[in-house]
Amino acid sequence: MKLSNLAIIFLIIIFPIIVVLSEYINNRIEIATTELEYNTKLIDATYDAIKAYQINTVNNAFGDVTNSKISDIEDAVNVFFNSLTNSFNYTGYKASIMKQYVPAIGFTLYDGYYIYSPFENKLTGVDIDAKDSDGNPINYDQGYSKPEEITNGLKPYVYYSVRYINTSENWDFVITYTLDNYITIQGNIGLNNYVYDCGYLYSVDTPTGIRKDVNDVYIFDGIEFRESDTEELKEYVGTQEYSYAKINGKKYYLEENENDFFDYDDGNGGKRINKKARFFYIDNSGQKNYSQIAKYDDTKNTEYDRNKEFIKYYLAIKYNKSAYIYYKRAYEFSKAVLGSAVNNYKDKAGKTQSGYNLSNLNHNQCEYYDTGTRTENLKKSGITPLSEYGDSFNIFAGDMHLADSNFNKHRKAIIRYVIETNMSTAISGFSSSVNKNLKERDIGYIQYIMPKISETDWDIIQNNVCAIAFLQGLKIGTKNYNGYSVVANMLTKEYIDENDIYILKNDNTYCKANDSTLDASNIKPKTTGNNYYPGIWKINFERLKYVKEDGTEVYYYPTGAGLLGSYTSIMGSYKVNEIGNDMYSYIHNQNDNTLKKAYYMALGRERWCSYNVNNINYELHGNNRNEFFLDDY
Repeated sequence: MKLSNLAIIFLIIIFPIIVVLSEYINNRIEIATTELEYNTKLIDATYDAIKAYQINTVNNAFGDVTNSKISDIEDAVNVFFNSLTNSFNYTGYKASIMKQYVPAIGFTLYDGYYIYSPFENKLTGVDIDAKDSDGNPINYDQGYSKPEEITNGLKPYVYYSVRYINTSENWDFVITYTLDNYITIQGNIGLNNYVYDCGYLYSVDTPTGIRKDVNDVYIFDGIEFRESDTEELKEYVGTQEYSYAKINGKKYYLEENENDFFDYDDGNGGKRINKKARFFYIDNSGQKNYSQIAKYDDTKNTEYDRNKEFIKYYLAIKYNKSAYIYYKRAYEFSKAVLGSAVNNYKDKAGKTQSGYNLSNLNHNQCEYYDTGTRTENLKKSGITPLSEYGDSFNIFAGDMHLADSNFNKHRKAIIRYVIETNMSTAISGFSSSVNKNLKERDIGYIQYIMPKISETDWDIIQNNVCAIAFLQGLKIGTKNYNGYSVVANMLTKEYIDENDIYILKNDNTYCKANDSTLDASNIKPKTTGNNYYPGIWKINFERLKYVKEDGTEVYYYPTGAGLLGSYTSIMGSYKVNEIGNDMYSYIHNQNDNTLKKAYYMALGRERWCSYNVNNINYELHGNNRNEFFLDDY
């Protein structure tokens, strides 16, 4: 064949193919590059939202109260959209149109989650030309919602709850799960026996669980907890050190200025109480607030007067026994759940219970467990059926606090199912609202669907407070962008993660519990004058603001200047031992009872002092009172 013929063939056939392939490859590279860029923008915006939430809650004395929490989440959502809009501004996407590409934002919390999602306002039968009570035309842009417009907002809180039904056992109840081994039970267990109860769930009367000896000593993993194991915790507010106790998530400080004491017998030996003491907490403005607890009143001396409350707060601060109470209550609750309750046990509604005998509760007895056609339909919708976790297993078998337990497998299955089904519904509903006048092939139609979340991200969601943000519909080349981001909130007051307990060494340095340099010889013991107990929660290292009486703002660290965090194990995360499955397993495998005692005591104290333990009692008592906590003093 002549060279000229080959040249003609090249020009007519080969060259166009090369051009098309080159264009295709360039297009794919551009799409991949743009997709990566959008992923980064989405992750950055989600991180900014989490950071805003942290700032608002860590310095908020009422950060655990529902109304405050909703406000903090809404603020975080605003930060998310501001950050996202700013990062997309140079690409031509303005704030007014960015929201139509965000079908949902999820905020997972301790026992449930919120979805922030656009939704269609269903005000039907409203005349858009209607007039107000004064006869003036209603301005729908000034505080009124237009009929059938797209509105953005938080949907009602969704709990990690599931219903269990067993007619032969007369079971029809709901369990609400959390990010750890704390559960809430509500419903009928037995014939005409309504139960309303909650607590931390452990195996009982086993070597690795909680057991009780004849002297009312509670033993967990071989470590004994006695009622006499009290603590007087101290930390700084500004430049002054105070004794304190955290009660239902809020710290109350004891101010003692004068020596005027009286002896009080609480049944466990006489204790001296300072009549001139005052109690305060740091409010949201950073100032001392003395309003919640009255001063001691010498004119009142009956058992049921205001001085009873004064005495209880004083004892809770000077003789804090929260760690002991945590294991005691966990034992009693677990005994009731798994078999027969201790004598005179009462649930949180005040009803005497003999025990729920749920030791044989099975994974396949919950209402979400499906097989056959239903399972296949769930898979097609991108939802993981509960049968994927196993056909049948005993939920409460073994050590439920361990990461690889049946309990945790079932707990994570419920959390995932609840999130997937509700999030998928929210995104699908938004898609229907946006595209209500369009068909799938019409120009402008955007397909909003729940993307496939990786198993790694699901593990983060099932074990952490976090934000999940979705961004969909943006054009990138020949396809639409469909991305999501998951950012864990590693500085949260929501719950006490077992990895967040730090241990104090003799060199006045706090380190992680798995620090490779930690052993019995260098854990700082409790001594006279040393009220810095070996274990501390990591959130105590956060800088706080205090406003003096003259209005001067002081930023300080609660631990003070003398106690520092380990650079190697906390900041650098090196010089640490491998944890394995979980921190519980790591601590269990240590031969050092000094470390075990310090760790378990801190974990129990911090969990019992947190808000979530008594949330049901708040509903029963009202006004976020502290009666349930103070009943033990």
